[in-house]
Amino acid sequence: MTTLKADKRKHKRAPVVKDLAEPVELFVMDASPKEMPAILTNLSAGGMSMVVFAHVKGDTKLKICLNVPGLEGIELEGHVAWTHPKGDTTTIGVKFSHVSHESAKRINSIAEAYQDCELKISFGVKDVCFRECPYHPLCHKPYRLKH
Repeated sequence: MTTLKADKRKHKRAPVVKDLAEPVELFVMDASPKEMPAILTNLSAGGMSMVVFAHVKGDTKLKICLNVPGLEGIELEGHVAWTHPKGDTTTIGVKFSHVSHESAKRINSIAEAYQDCELKISFGVKDVCFRECPYHPLCHKPYRLKH
């Protein structure tokens, strides 16, 4: 029998990458700030995870600019909370130190819409997709409404 672990996160989290990679502008804020290529994998109002195409150390300060559908132009600040290096990439968890109230509200709306959709699907509800859904621009489920 499998035991489910309780999610202790304060904010709901939504996946960003299923069949589509969403690049972010990631700046490592050390002695000489530099941009690193990265792909966002999930997002909440409290943090995110991403794959960085470089080696990144824990507790590194970061500045992140999102241009993800539905979240264009959001700027976030945070630090690396955990790392999983693999080859030339590092999967990192970021804890935000600064996110505006409006940005947190937009991110929470998307995460809640994703969670609601998943719950409805798990109960077999039909016609769960609608164009006004905050998660719709990021959704790549096979039954997603087109456009």
